[in-house]
Amino acid sequence: MQFGILGALEVTDGEHHLPLRSIKQRSLLAMLLCHHGTVAHSDILIDALWGAEAGETGSQRLRLQLHRLRRMLGTSAVIEHQSTGYQLRVPPDSVDAWRFERLVREGRQALESRSLARGSDLLRAALDMWRGPALSGLDDISFLHHQATRLDEQRLAALADRIDADLRLHRHAELVGELSSLVREHPLRERFRGQLMLALYRGGRQAEALEVYRDGRHILAQDLGLEPSLELRRLQVAILTSDSSLSDGRSPGRAVHRRGELRHGRGCPHCSRRLR
Repeated sequence: MQFGILGALEVTDGEHHLPLRSIKQRSLLAMLLCHHGTVAHSDILIDALWGAEAGETGSQRLRLQLHRLRRMLGTSAVIEHQSTGYQLRVPPDSVDAWRFERLVREGRQALESRSLARGSDLLRAALDMWRGPALSGLDDISFLHHQATRLDEQRLAALADRIDADLRLHRHAELVGELSSLVREHPLRERFRGQLMLALYRGGRQAEALEVYRDGRHILAQDLGLEPSLELRRLQVAILTSDSSLSDGRSPGRAVHRRGELRHGRGCPHCSRRLR
């Protein structure tokens, strides 16, 4: 049995999709899955599912929903009662979000060991598991909204790491279209903007790279009254001066900050205006 939360919640048994018609069952299962094998406290589950309406019958209502969920899942998943709540026990590889996090860890470890192609492949495999916004249709519950936001941030960070790896593999030509879309979708994420600037520069499009910088500076000034981060400003200067380090296959941060002040596109620790 496989569980998916990187998109709308789904449960599959082989080729068959198990029906989860009740919003309470869907929400309850999603909350158990998001606890990643740890105990979900009964009070948290009751409050999320019924809020103030639960009253004194909250525990009884929860037990009823758990009974129905156990019956639907059968023996493929075990929901154990603990002293403070309930714990879902399923194999680690049966949950797409758990597999995603494992592949991302392995991909980053490969990049740290300079296995760029393997790292890129692992991160790409992790990202390919996404079917849409995490927990789509269930994020009206505060806990699940927080989890969906956390997972989406992990996805964007993994995507930026994969693009860094591809830039270091001299795949800049095939990245321009993808990065252009990402910059339009996330105009305040300077890491994507810097990657696009670098990809354009390496493709012989210096003027367009500088235009991407000017667009970002205008957006920051107009919307937030801020200047671009130190990292992005240094990248602009490097492009203006045709710094040779920009063509050697290193990531934007490594190319601009020769002593490793910034790694993987993270902001300078002394620059409080860094936007992620």
